[in-house]
This record gives sequence, structure tokens and C-alpha cells, in this order.
Amino acid sequence: MAAVSTVLAVCFFGGVNSQTPVQVKSLVDNLLSNYDKRIRPMEDQTLPVTLDVSFSLISLIGVDEVNEKLETSGYLTIRWIDSLLTWDPDSNNGISKIFLPQNDIWKPDIVLGNGIRNFEEFGGSFYNVEVQNVGGVDWKPFQVFETQCSIDTTYFPYDREVCEIVFVVWSYTVSEVEIFKSANGINLNEYTESGVWEITRTDVKVSKESLESKVTFSIHIKRKPFYYLFNIIIPILFLGMLTILVFALPVDAGEKMSYAMTVFLSFAVFLTIINTLLPVSSDTTPVLSRYLLMQMTMSILVLFITALQIRLHHRDTSVPISKPFRFMVRLMHYFHCRKSRKISPAKHKDSEERDNFDSMGETSQEEENRPEWKDVTSAIDFLAFWSFFLLYLSLTVYLFATIIRGS
Repeated sequence: MAAVSTVLAVCFFGGVNSQTPVQVKSLVDNLLSNYDKRIRPMEDQTLPVTLDVSFSLISLIGVDEVNEKLETSGYLTIRWIDSLLTWDPDSNNGISKIFLPQNDIWKPDIVLGNGIRNFEEFGGSFYNVEVQNVGGVDWKPFQVFETQCSIDTTYFPYDREVCEIVFVVWSYTVSEVEIFKSANGINLNEYTESGVWEITRTDVKVSKESLESKVTFSIHIKRKPFYYLFNIIIPILFLGMLTILVFALPVDAGEKMSYAMTVFLSFAVFLTIINTLLPVSSDTTPVLSRYLLMQMTMSILVLFITALQIRLHHRDTSVPISKPFRFMVRLMHYFHCRKSRKISPAKHKDSEERDNFDSMGETSQEEENRPEWKDVTSAIDFLAFWSFFLLYLSLTVYLFATIIRGS
């Protein structure tokens, strides 16, 4: 008998607490019968509606450096208290929350403050909001956001950017609708990692400007440089070395000018590629672009010197050699002689050095008296090779030192 009583009690209370569609519909009808979504949901209309706003980032679709635009996908979580949507769960079969279409109740007219496209309503007619019995409303509109983002490409491809997503209460003043910063800030639990950018930090700031309330979500990102390192920077470094090797080719080879021209055109192609990746209206010039421009200038100088060498090489031997060219030949022989002395054996050092000095002095004197134009072109190759090598080394050290310091 006791067991039967227990079963009957469970069935009775279970039947009382069950929530049927009819009961939910009755509750919704009662709540919305005198509800006007055009009126702020406050019993005291002198008080503001406070909004708790957080942002869940789903993916960083991309950063358009040329147009200075950030494209992300995610959803807002907006919470507020609707004093006109409250009920007693005990009097409504234990119903503690309901879901309503977002267009059936009042909701704040929050817009994207720094968006690229025209203003548009968040969410859609098929979106529902969650309403709790105490009047708490949760609205989670999903959107693809296109926002303005100023790009500083000084240290490209090791640059770091700060992009903002700003949401503004459009119609109401701060005294009517006010945003409070959510403790959650930017939620990255559902975020899918980008292959190009890495998120290093996020910030949230609420401000009140010109009587309007707005919240700013800042995303600090840094570029993943390995693609650009292996496909742009390293090839440019190799091209710079190839430029210097022009002076290792003898003028008689016949391919000296075409080789120098090929290297110059390669620099022009890389400069075009980099320019397509950078914003047109950028106030800063990337260090890499400056480096590439200097390398192109070096390549132009190499072309000029090579053309001069070919011209000098084919001069008639009857044409006298001017003093600057004679000095270059003597300078080349001077460095060659120093190198010969450094690698000479130590045995009989004093006598051999004296003999070598005498013989080299005689040879140098003879060559100085009657140098040929081929000696002039060889001297130009020697001096230009080491001069451009030192210049290339200095520019490369400057490039990496500047990028490392900036990043």
C-alpha cells in the first residue's frame, strides 16, 4: 500500500511540475499581452538600462594590409534586465526561462562603430533571446565583422598590430542605456588559430563620449613571419650576394652585363611583390622596402660600372691611361702584395722578405709604368667587389638590427 501511495505522489507532483506547450504559450501570452517593445524595459524610466557586453571570437578571417581592414567572425553576448518580463516560476508550473524571437522584445540598438560597411541590425529574425524569470535577458547575435584597422608595416614581416572592434549604443544616451564592461572581456575558448596572425593579448575598454556609451575590444596580433622569411627575405639576401659576384666575372666572359641585368630585374620583381602586400596609404615605409631599394640602387651602380668596364676593356692600347685609373691599378697591386707577404713562409723571413720586396718593387714599378686597360678593368673588379661586399654587409646588419629592435 505504501508503494502505491509513493507512485501516486510522484505522478501527482510530476504532473503538476510538468511544462506543456500550452502552459508555456499561456505564460508568453501573458508576458507580451501588454508589452511594448518600443519602450525601454524599466519600471522607473529615469534609470538607465545597464548592458553587460562580452565578445566571443571564433576566427580571425584575415587582415587586409592594403585596405587596412580587419575581418573577424564571432558573436556578442549582451545581457540586461527587462523589468517588464518577470514572473513567478511557482505559479507557472516551474517555468524559469523561455526563448523568444529577438524582434518580439525590446533590445538595445548596438551597432559596429568602426565598421567598413553600412550599419545593419545584429542577429536576424530567426534569432532567439533567452529570458529568465527574474527579467534577465541573454542575446547572442553572431556576425562577420569588417572593421577599420590602421596598419604599421615598419617592421614587416615582424610587425605587430593592434586592431579594435568598437560597439556603440546608437540612439540612446548614457542616461538611458549604459554599457558596463563584462568580466569575460574577449572569450577565446572557441577561437580557431589563424595561419598568418597570432593573438598575443586582448583588452576591453568602456568609454562614454558625447553622451554615448561604447565598448572597445582591442586585439593585439603579430604576424607569423616564416612564410615571408623563406620566400622573400632569404631570396633577397641571396640576390644581394649575386650582385657582388658580378665583379668576380672577367670582362672577357661576355655574360657580365646580362648577368648584372638579370639580378637587377629580380630585385624589381621582389619590390613589386612587397608593394602588393603593403597598404597604399601607409604613413611609414617598411625597413624591408628601404633595404630592397638600397639593393636596387647597388644593382644600378653595378650595371653602370659594368658598362664602364666593357667600354674601357675594348679601348685601344694607344689611348693613355689617366692617373685615377693608374692609382686604382697600384692600389690593387698593393693589396695583392700584402697578401703575398702574409702567406710567405717564416724560414729566412728577413732575407726573403727583403728579396720579395725588391722584386715586387721592381715589378710594381714596371707595371706602373706600362699598365694596360685590362689591368684597369681588373682593378675595378677587385676594388668594387670588396667595396660592395662591405656595403652589402652593412645594409644587411642594419636590416636585421632594426627589425629585431622593433619587434
